[in-house]
Amino acid sequence: MRTLSLRLRRKPFPALALGLAPALLGVAVMLAIGVDKPGNAETPRKTTPASVAGTASVVDGDTLDIHGDRIRLVGVDAPEHNQKCLDASAKFTRCGAESANALDQWINRNPVSCAIEGKDRYGRFLGKCSVRGADMQDWLVRNGHAIAYRQFSTAYVPAELAAQRMKVGIWSGEFVPPAQWRKGERLPGEKESKLASR
Repeated sequence: MRTLSLRLRRKPFPALALGLAPALLGVAVMLAIGVDKPGNAETPRKTTPASVAGTASVVDGDTLDIHGDRIRLVGVDAPEHNQKCLDASAKFTRCGAESANALDQWINRNPVSCAIEGKDRYGRFLGKCSVRGADMQDWLVRNGHAIAYRQFSTAYVPAELAAQRMKVGIWSGEFVPPAQWRKGERLPGEKESKLASR
C-alpha cells in the first residue's frame, strides 16, 4: 500500500512537467531572439541632427544624399526624375533629369552644408542647404530648375518670379507643377513613364 501511494504522489509531477515543457520552451525561444524587447524588429531610428555636411550625391532636383542621410530641400519642388516638360520650341525634354544634372554640376563635388529642420513623411531630413556659401534652394529656383513650394514656404517666391520673367529653365516652355505631376496630371502628349515617382 505504501508503494502504491508513493507512485500516486510522483505521477502528477512528470505529467505537469510535460504539460509545461512546450510553454517553457516557447518562452526560452522568445527570450533568445528578443521578441519581448519593444522595437526589436525595427532598426534603431536616427535622431534628427542640427546639421549635416559633406560630399553630396544628387538623388533628384530637390533631394540629396550625404553619407547615407537623405535630405529633402525645404521650400522648393523640382520636376520629378521621369517628368517631361516642353521647351521653348515645344519639344519634350526630360526636365526632371535636367534639374538633377544641373544641380550636380553646380555643386561640382564641393562640400555641402545643410541646416536640418525636421523630417518629412518619407523619413528624409528636411534641410536648407548651401554650397560655397550660396543658398542651394535659391539657385535652383532662380535658374528655373525648381519652383517655390508655396504649400510649405514662400521664401523662394521672389526667385521664382525672377525665373519666370527671364524665361529660364522650365519657364522657357510649359510644365506641370511637380506636385500635380505626382498626382497624375500630365502635359498633352506626354507619355507615361514606366518608372514610378515618389
